[in-house]
Amino acid sequence: MFGSFNETSLPNLIIGLAVIALFSGTTRSCDVFSDASDNGIYTALNMMSKEHSEEIDRIAEDVMENYKYISIGVIREDELVLIRSFGEDRIGRVDEYASVTKPVTSMITMQLLEKGKIKSLDDPIGDYDPRYRDVLPEKYPDVEITFAHLLSHRSGIPHQDRIWKDGKLDLAFAPGESIMYSTRGYGVLGDVLEELTGKSYNQLVKEYIGDPVGAGSIKAPLPFFEAPGGLVQSTITDMALFALGVMDATYVCDSIMFQLAWKPIAVDPVGIMGMGWYISNPDSEELTVYHAGSNGRPRAFIMIRPLGKTAIVLLAKNRDSDGRQELPELAEKVMDLF
Repeated sequence: MFGSFNETSLPNLIIGLAVIALFSGTTRSCDVFSDASDNGIYTALNMMSKEHSEEIDRIAEDVMENYKYISIGVIREDELVLIRSFGEDRIGRVDEYASVTKPVTSMITMQLLEKGKIKSLDDPIGDYDPRYRDVLPEKYPDVEITFAHLLSHRSGIPHQDRIWKDGKLDLAFAPGESIMYSTRGYGVLGDVLEELTGKSYNQLVKEYIGDPVGAGSIKAPLPFFEAPGGLVQSTITDMALFALGVMDATYVCDSIMFQLAWKPIAVDPVGIMGMGWYISNPDSEELTVYHAGSNGRPRAFIMIRPLGKTAIVLLAKNRDSDGRQELPELAEKVMDLF
C-alpha cells in the first residue's frame, strides 16, 4: 500500500489531563505512569480499552527487535487517547520529524489561503514575493511556479541539489509538467511564506501550528532554507496534537482539506500526491493521508483516516533494518483495530 520513504513527570501529567479536558469535554478513566514497567513500556496517557491497548503493545513488540525505541501517539474520535513509548522513555524528548514537516508547511499555507492572504494556490509565487519574479530559464517562457506546484512537488525544483544557476532557478522540468519530490521546493515555499507574512518560519510554526492546539514544543529553530521541508521538532505528544488539529478542523475547514490538500494531484514512486500529503484510497470511506520522514536520525510517520476519525503518529530509532516499510505497516495495523 505504501512505498518507501527515505513525554512522565508531574508537568507531563498535568499536560495530559489538560488535553483530556480540552478535547473530550467529559471525564474518563486515564492511566498515567511515571515509570517503566518491567517490559520497557512507558506511558504518559492511556484512554484506550484494555483490549486495544494490549493489541497495540503486541503490534509494537513484534518489530521491537529492529528498533531502539518506538514512540506512538493515537487519536480516536477527536481525542488524544494514547501516548506511549517502547524500549526507551522518549515521551518528553523533542525530536526532529524530518519530512513530516511538509504537512506542517502545507497546513500553514492552507490557513493563509483560508484567511485570504493567499488568493489562490494557482497564483504564481512571484505575485507574493518579488524575489521569485522572472527567475525561470528562458526555455520556459510561458509558465510560472505556483503555490500548488510547490505543495505537490511539481515545480521542477531539484530535491537536494543546487537550485540556482546564472541567476535563474535550475529546474529539472517545466513547472506542472511532471513530479519530483523536492525538499528544496518546500524551502522556496517557506521563503515565500516568510516574505508574505513578515514572520520567520519558526514564528509561523508557533502561531499557526503549535498555538491553536496547545502544542508548545513544536518549533523549527534552525534558520536553514531547508527547514520548511524537513526540520520541524516536537515531542510525540505535540505532534499527535498536530494530527488532531488537522483532523478536527482546528486549523482549516474540512472543505479546504478534502477539496485541496487531500485531492489527488499526481503520482510519484511513493504514491498518490496531494498538497503536502500522500494519499491512499481516495474517494472512499477508507481515505488515508500520510507522510514519512527521516534525516538519518529517528524515523517519523504520520497517518490520518479523516472519515474514520483516527490518526497515528510514530517516531522510531531503528537498529539494523532501515525501517522504511515497518512504520507504515505498524501504523496501518493500529488503524485497523478501530
